[in-house]
Amino acid sequence: MQDKNKKSFERLGSTRKQIRFEDDLLKKIDEDRTKTNQAFSEWVKDACERKLKT
Repeated sequence: MQDKNKKSFERLGSTRKQIRFEDDLLKKIDEDRTKTNQAFSEWVKDACERKLKT
């Protein structure tokens, strides 16, 4: 996707994106992911995959 702009230390096959979350949403995410014992990025990726399947 953006491989031509990647630095030599960045991973191939993935791209870093910055995103801003509303405080209330972030709190809800953190509460839910403590139940699932997932890392934040893992939780967000899972939520995105679920959204794309619907």
